[in-house]
Amino acid sequence: MEERVYKYLLNNHVGRENMIKNRSLRDLFDIHSDKAMRKVIQNIREDKNFPRIIGSVSGKRGGFYICDNEEEIEETINNIRYRAGQMYRMCHILEWKMNL
Repeated sequence: MEERVYKYLLNNHVGRENMIKNRSLRDLFDIHSDKAMRKVIQNIREDKNFPRIIGSVSGKRGGFYICDNEEEIEETINNIRYRAGQMYRMCHILEWKMNL
């Protein structure tokens, strides 16, 4: 599945201006859940056999695309770093609450 999704994005959705919505991508590949689609994207991002970086934008206007320049790559890395920081922060809050 990862290879099919990657090739599709590479052939049809290069650059942020050409992103495809999560739902549309899921419909194309008959993937039934948002979580399953995110896992496919994660697998592609982690696999050295897929050298181009998949960018993403969150929210209603968001979607996935193949990064076409350094700015899009940096935006994707910063977005992921921000989300990781939010999750790390939540861990600290939950640990604090556990010890109340």
